[in-house]
Amino acid sequence: MIKVSNISDKRWFMGKGEKIRSIREMDSISIGGTLLAILEILFENGTRDLYTFIENENFMGKILEEAFAGGATESIFPTEKGFFNFKAACILPTKHLRTVKPFALEQSNSAFVSPGKFFFKLFRRLQAGTHPEVEIMEHLNKADFQATPRFFARCSYKADSGEVYTIGILEEHLTQVSDAWSVFNSSMDTELADELGAATARMHRALKNLDGSESHAEEVPFEKLRGLLKKAIETSDDSGTDADKRPKDLFQKVLDRLPELEKICIHQKARAESPESNSAADIFTPQRIHGDFHLGQVLVEQSNSDDTTKTTPGIKIIDFEGEPTRPLEFRRKLRSPAVDIAGMLRSFRYAAANAHSDSSAAEQAFIAGYSRISGISPNQILQAAEPYILAKAVYEACYELEFRPTWFWIPAQALL
Repeated sequence: MIKVSNISDKRWFMGKGEKIRSIREMDSISIGGTLLAILEILFENGTRDLYTFIENENFMGKILEEAFAGGATESIFPTEKGFFNFKAACILPTKHLRTVKPFALEQSNSAFVSPGKFFFKLFRRLQAGTHPEVEIMEHLNKADFQATPRFFARCSYKADSGEVYTIGILEEHLTQVSDAWSVFNSSMDTELADELGAATARMHRALKNLDGSESHAEEVPFEKLRGLLKKAIETSDDSGTDADKRPKDLFQKVLDRLPELEKICIHQKARAESPESNSAADIFTPQRIHGDFHLGQVLVEQSNSDDTTKTTPGIKIIDFEGEPTRPLEFRRKLRSPAVDIAGMLRSFRYAAANAHSDSSAAEQAFIAGYSRISGISPNQILQAAEPYILAKAVYEACYELEFRPTWFWIPAQALL
């Protein structure tokens, strides 16, 4: 029996704030000595979500070992209502698969690692359709893009009704790396920021020919933010003095500013897309992008003191699934590369706010690195990114209010 508390307390559970009516096992398979299941969670408001569940997560390596036993590149496990499918891009060494174990850090998904060999990402909340991370990783590997881990395999579930759900991907596990969020919290390294800008431009160049869903105008979630702020004002305790927890008046100040922000957003978009600006309309045509680009999605290779030929740390870009709260079709949409640029500029500012430092020089270096590879001038890049920077701050404010309220003050600074 799966308890509600076992699900609702998890970081990866996206239904926080919603009352769960029931949890049922939609389908399952016994593999690797444990149960791999698809759970259907029904909420009191009538909506439902599907989640991947493993009864004993310590057996993840045994699941993969059984799926790819004997050098198999594809295995199908039939169930009562569909089948689980494991498909590899190459022959995998079984002895190393067995060593894949849960990784302590839990986010919107779950991670399993065999150090220096494999990294398995288990997608928790499931949506039917083509998964952007599988598409992008396969495409970048075929394009021999060096600034991303090697893609090894994917795992999916297909229901008898025809819907396909990607439940996990297996890729190379990188060692001797640090996440860029930690690096830039310690120091706003302009040389590294420049290299990151260059790697971003190369990533966009490599993704240019990848198909995606139709491009539409970006919608800024002002209405969602307005609703979340009103709810926060109604339910918040205004007695606290902790600057990081900010009382009710901060919510009210941002709420009062929303009408002006909406006007600014419209003005910025019109300016960026004006024919006279020679900016977003012609320079950044819609294409596949990362979609959730920030410092936490970047790994920095630690320098080798014996390697005198290497002057700057290597960059590895990860996590191409897009914003996890968005529908899959949105995450597969052709969008302006300026969206990724804006996301990274906001991430520099997040790191600066968290570390009480100044990110201006790092932001300029990032833009310079992107400009050097793309051939687009820094002024044009910034002008194209401007409306997306505001849109990103609005999205961040929504995310923090829903999942991490004590961080709301950071996007609030930008919005005020």
